[in-house]
Amino acid sequence: MEVTFTRTGQRRYRVSVDGPDVVSSYMDPAPGYDARLPHDMAHFIVENELGIKGGVFGQIAAGGAFIIPTDNTKRRKIARRRKRIAQVNHKDALLSEHVIAVTCDLWQKKTSEAPSIAGFPAQAIKRVCREFDAASEVWSRLGVGESMTLIWHGGRGRTGRRSS
Repeated sequence: MEVTFTRTGQRRYRVSVDGPDVVSSYMDPAPGYDARLPHDMAHFIVENELGIKGGVFGQIAAGGAFIIPTDNTKRRKIARRRKRIAQVNHKDALLSEHVIAVTCDLWQKKTSEAPSIAGFPAQAIKRVCREFDAASEVWSRLGVGESMTLIWHGGRGRTGRRSS
């Protein structure tokens, strides 16, 4: 699954999801704009690196969708499936939000003491912060209309990235 983050304005961005066996969908505008690391990009990195399969992007990979599916003819069916997937994965979604809050706070302060969070060892949290650094380096240089794409590895880590 490929997740593309596009800077659409001075303080706006869009997230698009595409790939085999995925409902092509997008959210525009996406919430939580940040010049260094948008909220949904933090979601992607945390969930992919730590293997949180029931977070936002794991749910999309499992057949859910963002707010607007690219193919509007199946909108109702996709909305019902998205709701069902979200209900089943409620605990993972909350876990993802919690880990994002703690890791973003740690990353922004640039402290060296990474705690163990919700059963994830400090080493894994440091790995997430390194991925935040790498993604932020690319994102913060993009101009309006430019994008970067991250590759979902099924929540098994190794966040790949490319810009266009």
